[in-house]
Order: sequence, then structure tokens, then C-alpha cells
Amino acid sequence: MYFARLHCILWLFVFVLAITLGPGRLLADEQSKVMLVLDASGSMWGQIKGTAKIVIARRAVKDLLSTWDKNIHLGLSAYGHRKKGDCNDIQTIYPVGPTRPDAILKVVNSLNPKGKTPLSEAVRRAAHELKFTESKATVILVSDGEETCQADPCALGTELERQGINFTAHVVGFDVSKKKQKGLRCLAKNTGGLFLSARNAGELNSALAKVVTAVKVQPKKVAAKPALKPKPVAQSGLRIDIVVSEGGAAWKGEIGLKIFSEKAGLDGKRKVIAKTWRAKSGYIFKNLPKNTYLLEVVLADHPHIKRTVSVKVQQGKAQVVTVNMDIGQVRFDASMVDEGKPIKGELGWKIFSPKKDLSGKRKKIADFWRTKSGDVFWLPAGTWRIVGVIADASYLTVSGELIVEPGGQGAHAFSFNAGTVRFDASLASEPAIYKGEVGWKVFSTKKDFSGKRKKAADFWRAKSGGIFLLPAGTWLVDGVLADHAHVKTNMKIVVAAGSEVAHEFNFKAGKVRFDVTADGKATPAEVGLTVWGLEKDLSGKREKIADFWRIKSGYLTFLPAGKYLLSGKLADQQKVKGELTFEIGAGKEKAVVMDLTHQ
Repeated sequence: MYFARLHCILWLFVFVLAITLGPGRLLADEQSKVMLVLDASGSMWGQIKGTAKIVIARRAVKDLLSTWDKNIHLGLSAYGHRKKGDCNDIQTIYPVGPTRPDAILKVVNSLNPKGKTPLSEAVRRAAHELKFTESKATVILVSDGEETCQADPCALGTELERQGINFTAHVVGFDVSKKKQKGLRCLAKNTGGLFLSARNAGELNSALAKVVTAVKVQPKKVAAKPALKPKPVAQSGLRIDIVVSEGGAAWKGEIGLKIFSEKAGLDGKRKVIAKTWRAKSGYIFKNLPKNTYLLEVVLADHPHIKRTVSVKVQQGKAQVVTVNMDIGQVRFDASMVDEGKPIKGELGWKIFSPKKDLSGKRKKIADFWRTKSGDVFWLPAGTWRIVGVIADASYLTVSGELIVEPGGQGAHAFSFNAGTVRFDASLASEPAIYKGEVGWKVFSTKKDFSGKRKKAADFWRAKSGGIFLLPAGTWLVDGVLADHAHVKTNMKIVVAAGSEVAHEFNFKAGKVRFDVTADGKATPAEVGLTVWGLEKDLSGKREKIADFWRIKSGYLTFLPAGKYLLSGKLADQQKVKGELTFEIGAGKEKAVVMDLTHQ
């Protein structure tokens, strides 16, 4: 009896305490976690009173760590420190955990600013690393500039505040003009955080000190957000609601739905019970028999995105199935050089799984062809391998790692490290533009062990003035007159990323017309002509320059400038022959008259 009364008293005490303090206060405080996001973009090399901003920031982080509460776990991420022009250059350089000042300072001191400012995506990733949808999370952002990767910090703040349990972003604008503070201020405001402006080292230290104080203050307990209730079903049936991510926005595009039998037949195929195409989220399947089925969802205009889930149907009842597509948006920006102008031509992108299978191949996730720089795509959330190509210059490719966050929006910049060249073809040093077609082959300047050069590109039957893209580097270019293969030239060129350079190739050739007679009279017969170098080599042989077989009198061709021996004969009467010498100058035209006689 005593223990029963004690038990009741204890439960009454707990009940009163719960009413007095609220449910949040009954629980032991969860471990506080903070992620410091540090700007390491190229602008951090800018100076304030003779000291680089990155140096000032390193010192400020050192001071911050000296007063950091060891009971608060800290992590550190940075952006813009590995690549120029890459909006995906974001890295967690110290995972969230117990604070170790020496280890953190070591990585901070190694940062080498060089890239862009993807601050929105960096904050988003920091929030996910802190598992902000499961527990309270705080991000401290230190940035010396505005967003440069086409994202909206203000919208991000709203999104993180809505999705998070108790998320806060404190923002320190370091040497940021008032005009460029708008997005930073909005990010802090929309998450209930502080925005502090710092113009120099002293103000940066002061701002971080205020942030540390704010972090130490016990944040208010926020009641767990109730799960989103599905919209009421107006009629019986199975309604399919599609969302972009867990707890995220509804999919607004069109979808394809198929309902299969749960078990496959002897042929390994499942029977299609019902289907619809180009429907919208909220579509209702009616009169489905009571059973367990497999539901396949495909995004109609993004067929590489599919999801299959099991559904249990209860006949005659109103049911709702919410399918999380677990996808995010990505934008691919392409340029010829880091932070350069967008490429105007068309592009191709292939998305692969990061790991290879036993055959050494990667599974292809998606393929986008003849797109433009700046186009936006939907992809499954995850880490992927991306390969890009310039559609009309397939020898130019780029590759890298791609991270897609559920419900996220990420801009990714890719530099093809290439330049634009124009090849002008002339016959002489004085302007004598060649009007025929030309072939160009581009080789590496170094030979491999077999004595061959690697071919980088090949352009056939181009015109003088043709414009091409080439990888940055030093190249050997071989040129040939397409219809006169015996006329060639070559030249070494240097291509710089993002450059536009015209190169003139002088073929040093002249135009020749061969007029042939037989025994002093014009002849309609076919002839064979061979052009030889006039000088003999040490073995007494002449170099054969060109050979023309079964041509007619009046034949036109081009020959390299020089002196030649011409031998000829009638194609069908080879004892009727002759020879002569002639000379042709670069850019000149000459008629060569040859009389063939019986010999």
C-alpha cells in the first residue's frame, strides 16, 4: 500500500513539473553543435591596412577558439579554397565534434583562397551535416562578400528555418559594403540569428565574441513541428502525393504512374494493374482491389528519375500515399576558363555513379545532350560523377564530383580550360588567301616511346578563317590543301585558356595549269604527269612531289614554290612522252606547256 501511494505521488510530481516547465525542460539538454563556415574565396587575399583578410580571419578564429565552450561541439567548413570558378568547392575540413583548437588552426592556416563564394550552398551543407531536421543546430558564417553562385541566401534562410527543429545562422559580414549586405542580413534574420558587420580586425574579433556569447545562451525550446497532414481525400481511392524531399515541397510537374502486381509471373514480369501518364501529384486511382502492389513513379519530363514503393490497398477506403522522390536541382555553368564568360555553344552532360562495377564501368544515372550553359536539371540526391563535353568539340571534356542535396538548389561551375583559335590559310607571305578547303590536324609537341605524337583534334575540309576550340597548351598543327595533298605546312602554336587568337599558315605555293600537246597538236587524250624535285639527292635520285594520272590538258593544281622537273606521257600510248623543267613562285599563277612526242 505504501509503495502504491509513493508511486502515485511520484507521477503527480512529474505531471505538475511538466505543466510548470513544459515538455522541453523535462529532457536533458541535447549536445549543442555548431558549424563555422569560413569564406576562403579569392577576395580574401584583399588587404585591410596592409594585412590580407585571410590572415586577419585566421587570427580571429584563433581568438574565438581560446574562449570556446568545450561543452559545445564545433565543426569547420570552408569554400573557395581549392579551385577557381567552382561553385561546388565546399569542404568540411574539421567534422563536428569535441573542439581541438590546435587541429582546427592547422587546417585554417593551410587555406589558400582562390575561388568563388557559394555561401548559400555551404550553409545548406553545414545544416545537413548538423542534422538540423533532427536537433537544434547553429551555423556561424564569416563571409567577405555576397553570393556569387546564383543562389538566394534569403530564400535559403526561410527554407532552413521551416525545415529545422531549432536552426540558427549567425552571419558576420567581413569588409562587406552595405549594398552587398542584403542577402547576408536576410539569411540571419530569417533564421533568428545575428548579423554583424566587421570592417577591420578589431571589429571582426568583437563580432565573433558576440556570436560566441549568443551560442552559449541556452536557445529557446521549440515544440516539435507536427507532421504535415495530408490534404483530405474527397473520395475513396488511392491518392498519390509526390514530394521533392522528406518534408519538402510538392512536385508541381507531370508524372507517370504504374501499379504492378506484387509478385512476378513465371516470365519474371509483373502484371500492370493500372497506369496513367502526365498526371499531377494528387492523382487518385479508383476501384483497386484489396491487395499489396508495387507503385512506380516517374517524372514525365525527367525520365531518369524513378521511384518504386510498396502500397497496401484497402478497398472502398480513402488512402493517401506520399512518395518522396528525394531529388534536388542543379545548374551547370560552363566556361572556357575559370570565372570566364559562359560558353555559347551546346553542351553534353553525363552523370554516373561514383563507384565502378567489377567490369570497371560506372552506372549511368542521367544524360543531357545539347544543353546550354546555365541550364537547370533535376537529379537524385547523392554524390555522383559528372562528365561534360562541348557538343561540337567532343575532344574537349571536363569531369568532377557532384553532390546533390535533397530539395536543394546547387550551382556548379565547370571550366573546360580551352581557347578559341582561327586558322587563316594563305599561299604567300603577302595576302593571298586560299579559297579552297583545308585539313588541319593538331598534335602534341612531344612524341611517345613509339615515336608518335598524340592527336588532339582533326578538322577536315575547313575554309580559311575557320574557328575552332582547342585545349590550353602547346600544339603542333599540320595543315594540308584538301584537294592537293602534296601541299602541306605546319606550325607550333600556344593556346591559353579563355584566349581568342588568329594564326596564319603560309603554304608557300603557287597555282599551275598543265597544257599538254602531242607532236605539237592539241590532244584530247588522257595523260599522266609526275612532278619531281629538280635537285638530286646523294644517291642520284629525285624526290617525287606529285603524281597526276589520267588527267586532261588544262588540269589545274597547286604546288609548293620551287623549281621542278616535269615528266609526262599519254596514258594509253606511253611511248609518247616528254619532260621539261619549270619554276613556280609562292602566290603566283603559271601555265606550263608540255609537248609529248613519240620516242
